[in-house]
Amino acid sequence: MLVEEGYFGVLDLKDALAEARESGRRLGEVLVERGFIDERILAQRVAEQEELPYVELGKYDVDRDAAALLPQPLAREHEAVAYAFNDWAVLVAVADPVDGLGLDALRTALGRPVHFVVATKSEIEAALDEAYGS
Repeated sequence: MLVEEGYFGVLDLKDALAEARESGRRLGEVLVERGFIDERILAQRVAEQEELPYVELGKYDVDRDAAALLPQPLAREHEAVAYAFNDWAVLVAVADPVDGLGLDALRTALGRPVHFVVATKSEIEAALDEAYGS
């Protein structure tokens, strides 16, 4: 999808994939670090791919009651922040919605209905610092 949109070429993608494998980092992190794509655009494309909403988390005040539902170490490990409630669920922003085991761990820890959304890693880190302190 991103190659077809012209953000980078196939060879760039292959190099980034190799670096991601070698370093154990996610492909998206490598692409952003190399300057091939903006973090926000990447998060939006991942959200589209996973059929989840994308939110600009920086536009929201983190509800401390929501954030308190997730233990800080778990939230930081999975780059996730419970930031609000709606009528039926806790709203949780994640940087990596493809991490099925991580999402399951978050659901289990919350023990209530969860609605996942996608946000950038940097916005999640800022929200975690706001909710729990640096």
